[in-house]
Amino acid sequence: MTTINEMKDALKETLESRGVLSQLRARIRAEIFNALNEDPEDKPKLSMENMIINDLIREYMEYNHYSQTSSVFSSEAGMPQEMLDRGFITKKLKIVEDNNSKQTPLLYGLVFGMKKVINNQEVQNEPQTGPKYRNVYPESGQVVESNNEFEFQGGRRNISDQIFK
Repeated sequence: MTTINEMKDALKETLESRGVLSQLRARIRAEIFNALNEDPEDKPKLSMENMIINDLIREYMEYNHYSQTSSVFSSEAGMPQEMLDRGFITKKLKIVEDNNSKQTPLLYGLVFGMKKVINNQEVQNEPQTGPKYRNVYPESGQVVESNNEFEFQGGRRNISDQIFK
């Protein structure tokens, strides 16, 4: 009896370490979901926009090794097994990729691209209310402010004295 339990434990440990057990659990969850939701009238046909969005999410999940989540998500969303071609998605979304961006999910590029656009808009819309830098001359105690970080001659500019308005 002990050897059977030891063999079960060893098998379970091996399957868990290889990720097989978690994949099987995810597949079982997906199949249970499918069995409970077999009525095809419940789900409308996915539009191309939804397919693209779902594939962006699925690509992100698979890149980050969320394979169980991806499996259940794909099943619940009624997505085909095969993902849309990345080139098709970049063309539809008018995304230009370089060698670095091809190594990461498109969702990362979209988020970082939007962040860059938002930051640029904030900078452009930001009123210039005063100087960005302050230089303190320790000998005299004099404080000089400027918008140009390299404008100061003599004295020392302390990075902690920067003013970001």
